Amino acid sequence: LTVHDLFFLKHPEMVGGDARRDYVMRVREHVKRADGVLCVSEYTASEVRHLLDVPEHKIAVTPHGIDPIFAQEPAPGAVEQALRRYGLPRGGILYLGSDEKRKNLVTLVMAYLALARKRQEVPPLVLIGPGSHWSEAGPHLGPQIRATGYLPREDVRALFAASAMLVLPSLEEGFGLPVIEAMAARLPVVCSTGSALSEVAGDAALLVDARETAALAHAIARLLDDQALATTLRERGQQRSRHFHWRRTAELTLAFYRKVLGR
Repeated sequence: LTVHDLFFLKHPEMVGGDARRDYVMRVREHVKRADGVLCVSEYTASEVRHLLDVPEHKIAVTPHGIDPIFAQEPAPGAVEQALRRYGLPRGGILYLGSDEKRKNLVTLVMAYLALARKRQEVPPLVLIGPGSHWSEAGPHLGPQIRATGYLPREDVRALFAASAMLVLPSLEEGFGLPVIEAMAARLPVVCSTGSALSEVAGDAALLVDARETAALAHAIARLLDDQALATTLRERGQQRSRHFHWRRTAELTLAFYRKVLGR
């Protein structure tokens, strides 16, 4: 069995009906029946041990890897084409993910609007994944929130190259793929403390309390204003991203399968 996270077990009121109906009811039975449990982070492994009482010898941690496209430079002209296609300027503040409640988008929007009230100019907040109902068209130099829906990987990579930062303020993540994808693309990251995001980001991102609107706005402002800090995070992030390979994920998974079968 693979467990990505147990947010649905701790906060069933914040997940969809399918998860409440199926996951919450069945996860304890499933981990009990399983011969082994794969977890995508040490954080999730700890949750599985403590919340589901799974012994450590039944658990293996197999972190995710990065699609090589994020470590490669975009094709010539791809960045400008993507910006024109979605009507975006350079220097945007990116979010990448769904709009489920645990992603904490309301806090992100509140932090962005608070920042816009204090600054004469602020780049647009670009939400990749959420639908157009999240968009808010402001005045020419005022706050603008754009929601693109889900995009092809090539366009996501192009927007990474054209943006100021990625912000992922989730209440909880079992891993947090957008963090290492952005780091591989040399895009500075702001993300929330706790859960697996701290584990994945290490010292290569600005970490803030997901529920503190003012702290999130301050972290975004720091990255907009401090180019030396942004450069440092670009370099640290790129180095950290090199630790995450799908080949290693596969090797760890195969080794655990063999261990379980041998048992």
